Amino acid sequence: MRLIIAALLMLSGYAHASCASISDSDQRYYCNARAGGGSCAGIRNSGLRIACYAETGNVRGNGSVNVRGNGNGNGNGSGNFSGSCAAISDSDQRYYCNAKAGNGSCAGINNSDLRNACNAETGNGSCAGINDSDQRYYCNAKAGNGSCAGIRNSDLRNQCNALNH
Repeated sequence: MRLIIAALLMLSGYAHASCASISDSDQRYYCNARAGGGSCAGIRNSGLRIACYAETGNVRGNGSVNVRGNGNGNGNGSGNFSGSCAAISDSDQRYYCNAKAGNGSCAGINNSDLRNACNAETGNGSCAGINDSDQRYYCNAKAGNGSCAGIRNSDLRNQCNALNH
């Protein structure tokens, strides 16, 4: 009976998705950190690692923290890694990182899909203007306006499912 219930849950989409099924290790670490179950430290791509620290407040050791929200600035809790976005070499990703960390706007992002996603994620726009359908589905699902089911890229779909459960 338990096997039947488990199978029905998996087929119905109610089973908890995991970042473990993401094949790209950097994206898997990033997904785990954003889902609250891991650290950014294992991410090899420095830009993604820095963005991960900025977005999650997942700071190594007793790093410098720009405290927000609940005031837990001990380097292991809430807050933003101070100045971390400045080290991202890609300007679009740097603007995105700063906007997500609450330290800037999305206006300087040249890539229109990333700019639209940034605006939607920061409450200044919608996902409708994103041309890439996978990214649009992902954006809408993150905003609570859709599901991850339409995403064709399996890694992005798995990340979406993990973050929305």
